[in-house]
Amino acid sequence: MNKNSSMTDALSKHDSRAALHTERSVRLLPRHWAWLDAQPRSAGASLRLLVELASRDTDGRYRAAQVKETCYLYMRDMAGDRPHFEEAVRALFADDAEELQRQMTSWPIPVQKHIGDLMHSVWTNCAAEGAV
Repeated sequence: MNKNSSMTDALSKHDSRAALHTERSVRLLPRHWAWLDAQPRSAGASLRLLVELASRDTDGRYRAAQVKETCYLYMRDMAGDRPHFEEAVRALFADDAEELQRQMTSWPIPVQKHIGDLMHSVWTNCAAEGAV
């Protein structure tokens, strides 16, 4: 192994570590810092673990929230001026499929259908868990 290749290896190792140590700041409330301080690992390790677990989304909670947000934006754009819009939004975020459908009865059928298509997976998961 020559001197140049070992220098290249050292630089590439340094570059990969530098990517891990990019400075970013996170603002937390005192109660969050207190919880992090009580953990058996460092604050950074605890935060990495929480992000890793959340990114796996094993229970579908984050995916359901994304679908609801997409559905809300569609509802706002396509039916924001329609009767019972606010009630429909409340039902959407309360996971009340029957109430949402009831509030949308005067909306155009294609809008109702698209909202139903978007929410189908969320409603199916909620029904399986006994929430709907």
